[in-house]
Amino acid sequence: MRSLGHVENIAYDGSVLVRATFAPGRGTVVVDRRKRPVGRVVKVFGPVKEPFATVRPDGKPAMALIGAEVFIEEGGSNARKEDRRSGRGHPVSRVQ
Repeated sequence: MRSLGHVENIAYDGSVLVRATFAPGRGTVVVDRRKRPVGRVVKVFGPVKEPFATVRPDGKPAMALIGAEVFIEEGGSNARKEDRRSGRGHPVSRVQ
C-alpha cells in the first residue's frame, strides 16, 4: 500500500477531499488503513507539489474519515485501463 494523503473534508455532495502527496490517476481505488475501499479518484487539482484529489465514495462517507490517512494499492490493475481524455479521439484530417 502507498499512502495517498490525509482526508481534509467531506463536500456537500458526499465526495471526499484528500490532500495528496502525489497526483494519482483517475479511477484509482482508494482504501483506508484496514484496506476497506473508500472510493475512486475522480479529479486531481491544485498545486503540483501537494495536489488535492476528489474521491467519489462507494457508500456514504463517515465523518470519522476526516483527518484519517488513506492509501492506494500498488501494482495490479488498480486504475482504469483507458482514460477518456487520453490520446486523440479522432484522426486529424489534412486539407490540401
